[in-house]
This record gives sequence, C-alpha cells and structure tokens, in this order.
Amino acid sequence: MDMVAEQLGISKRTLYELFPNKYDLLTACLNLDMEEMREKGKNTLSKGENILEKIVAVMYFHINALKQYSPIFIHDLKKYYPEISCKNTNNVRQNIFYKIVELIEIGKKEQVFRSDINSDISAKLLMEQFKLVQDESFFPSERYPYAVVFEHIAINFIRGIATIKGLELIDIYYKKYKNNEV
Repeated sequence: MDMVAEQLGISKRTLYELFPNKYDLLTACLNLDMEEMREKGKNTLSKGENILEKIVAVMYFHINALKQYSPIFIHDLKKYYPEISCKNTNNVRQNIFYKIVELIEIGKKEQVFRSDINSDISAKLLMEQFKLVQDESFFPSERYPYAVVFEHIAINFIRGIATIKGLELIDIYYKKYKNNEV
C-alpha cells in the first residue's frame, strides 16, 4: 500500500479512505482490467468481414494481452489471494463460455463451422484446454509462454471445427493477423 500511494502521489491515508484494505484495491484493479478487456474484445469483434475474421482478430487480441501479463503476477495472485483469483477466473470463464457458444453458432450459420458440432460441448472443451495455459506443471511458463500455448490451443480448436470453406478463410486471416497486417 505504501508503494501504491507513492506511485499515485497520494497519502497512504487517502488510499485507505478509498480502499480499506489491499483486497479491495486488488479487486477493484482486477475488475477495471476485466472491464477494459471486455470492451476492447467487443470492439475487436465488431470489426471484420465475417465471423472467422472476427474470431481470429479476437484470438490475436488475447494473444497480445497475454504477452503483457507476468506469470509471476498470476502465480502470486493464485498463491496469496486465492479467493480473489478464483472469483475473478470464474467470472471471466462464464462470460467467455457463452460468447464462444454464440460465435460457434454464428459460424455454423455462415457454414464455416461444421453443422454437426455441439456448441456447448465444444465450448466446454475449449475452456478446459484454456485452463492448461496457466498450468505450470503442464506448461512451465519459462519454457512455454502463455501467449504461445493460448495460440496453439485456439488455432487448433478453430481449425478442428471448421468446414473446408472455413479452413481456407482461417488460413488467410491467420496469416494476416499473425504478420500484424491489421
């Protein structure tokens, strides 16, 4: 709290008037970050010619966001503030799950995703795979950066549910966004 007050140029007393304890401060910071990410994600989804371009654009938005997060911060959050970490993770996961189901359904209507795909099951499988991104026992972050693991999971998932038409579009958009042509 001393460091935060100093960085903000306010007294520690003022900081405690705004946030009675470090848990409230951390919760407020995480909530603000989640809201900013949600808005940026919505903005990213609003662009693009079709659902696949939107999905690949959002994928790269998240890849770039993951590059900004320190594995140490995430580790410390889980270790020292497990209740905040768990609540934050559950809220994010629930919102993402419903958005993935929606995107799969749109992709099925646009005939870029296979019609035989069960959207709920597919979204749940993807969410479980995303849990692996931060699993240090499975993907140690010093060897497998979060962004790289996320990219592999996401692109293989998208390709796995795609139609032939979808695969062609994925290849175009994947190259476009991977090479930062946007």
